[in-house]
Amino acid sequence: MRSDPAHSSTAYATRDILMFTHRAVQDSVPAAASGVYVVFTSRQWVYVGESEDIRQSLFRHLNEPSACFNRFGPLSFSFELATQAERLARQQSLIVELEPKCNAQGR
Repeated sequence: MRSDPAHSSTAYATRDILMFTHRAVQDSVPAAASGVYVVFTSRQWVYVGESEDIRQSLFRHLNEPSACFNRFGPLSFSFELATQAERLARQQSLIVELEPKCNAQGR
């Protein structure tokens, strides 16, 4: 049961929707924060990631975007903090629910 970001999902109700830019990542994501993040457009879930350092993972996507990411734009992101024990299960449940286009392609 996939929903588009404009019609928020029960699995992932976007809290703060932020433009996917270096400045927004720097200003909004706490340093060394563990959790899950979602990259999306107004109509499409693009990627669900998990990381021990969300900020660094988002910077990596910005600095070295995959071919899949480059097919979409403009991009937004949101994140939620989660412990190391919670991250992978949360990421997997969001992938099943949201069916992001770029997770199937490895990045």
